[in-house]
Amino acid sequence: MHDEKWYYLLEEVERKFGLEEKKTEEVPHKRMTIETAIFNGASGRLKLERTTRAVILERQVKFSRRIGGDSTEQYVYSDTEKSHRVALYRWDEEARFWEEIDFRKLAREGG
Repeated sequence: MHDEKWYYLLEEVERKFGLEEKKTEEVPHKRMTIETAIFNGASGRLKLERTTRAVILERQVKFSRRIGGDSTEQYVYSDTEKSHRVALYRWDEEARFWEEIDFRKLAREGG
């Protein structure tokens, strides 16, 4: 989901339900940003989460054929290309954790 659609979605959620919490977390060692919005919807407490990562262009594996040698992996990341993943979670009060909901499936059933 591109930036424009994501911010439009957040505006709609805030307008319809109000936001309980909104935060952005940077994870520099993984070149990742996690944006989270928590709100109370029709199905209870929900969390929208968008993960943005740099696209991996190449994976380099370096290893030794000697006994006791180890291997390492290095990744080459794109400076311009990003991938986005949006997930919807419902708070499970009994188990006390966020359970992921397949919102694509909900959209197909509803329409």
